[in-house]
Amino acid sequence: MNQSCQCCNKQKNELHVKRSRLIPGITMMICQTCIDSKFEPRWAIIIHGRQNGAYEVSDYITKHRYVGEEIKAVELMAIQV
Repeated sequence: MNQSCQCCNKQKNELHVKRSRLIPGITMMICQTCIDSKFEPRWAIIIHGRQNGAYEVSDYITKHRYVGEEIKAVELMAIQV
């Protein structure tokens, strides 16, 4: 049975349980390709950046260690309406 990787959203035959480096207590099912690339889910990078500041996630953003569109500064700002 194929399941989707929580980083790249691609269906894979084999996934591994991996703890998030950014959000303690979160475990995810991630493919070996994303593990080898040291990826984190895009949403986890944004949440951690909002809580702890952009500097804390700058390595993930500058090295594009996630799948998806470029993370913009506005996404890291916690804006309340």
